[in-house]
Amino acid sequence: MLTTVAKAFQVLSLFTPTRPVWGATSVAAELGLKKSTAHDLLGSLAELGMLHRQGGQYTAGLKLLSLARSAEGTFPWLDATRREMVTLAAQTGEAIHLSTLQGYRLLDLEEVQGVGAVRVVFDSQMPPHCTAMGKVLLSDVPPEELARLTSNYNLRALTPNSITTADELHGELARVAEQGYAYDVEEVYEGVCCIAVPVRSERGKTLASISVSAPAFRFYKHKDELRSAVLAAGARLSSALSSPTPSISAHSTSAHSSPPSNRA
Repeated sequence: MLTTVAKAFQVLSLFTPTRPVWGATSVAAELGLKKSTAHDLLGSLAELGMLHRQGGQYTAGLKLLSLARSAEGTFPWLDATRREMVTLAAQTGEAIHLSTLQGYRLLDLEEVQGVGAVRVVFDSQMPPHCTAMGKVLLSDVPPEELARLTSNYNLRALTPNSITTADELHGELARVAEQGYAYDVEEVYEGVCCIAVPVRSERGKTLASISVSAPAFRFYKHKDELRSAVLAAGARLSSALSSPTPSISAHSTSAHSSPPSNRA
């Protein structure tokens, strides 16, 4: 049975850019709680400043913003990553995202929009197996843990191109681990494609994934250039994070282009 703290965290996790407003009825239905329990949890979180109450509806509160700023100090590599994302957005003109995993949830840490970008939303309700960033992050999960994660979740499809079987997912993750990048070929949104690469620590552990998303017609036309750009960005970030004093150059360098995945 979940503790009150765990239930409160589940409630907070519902508030995403794609669905920023919730009420007791919708929270109860989403989490399988009694409406009275959902009402009490929302009220308590609002009293603590974690949520903001507007009549019978709730949105994220200012206390969450304060906690987010504190977290940035705990993860200094985020500053270097943000600078690199700005450079990559300027270079490609597309949408740049940085995400990590919490369990089997995709956590979007940062986004930067290029001048020609189509805004793409990634949130904790989005199944990671459909996304390029999720595939990169899952490819670094030990096999035993990956089996446990995937056994507890339905590999639901968001589009006709989405992966829906464990065998297909494991095959895709093996390719991602070998080639060092992952594609989302209209698997989250029809008409939108994405390529993602890992951001690694000095010990080679994947801390996060950085990606470029673009309308499909531009992505297919410029896939090689986008792949080179994001591979170079990921390499610079990983190199910087392996240095005693992380420093990211704003100068973009080219990267060797590996053969594309056969899903692209």
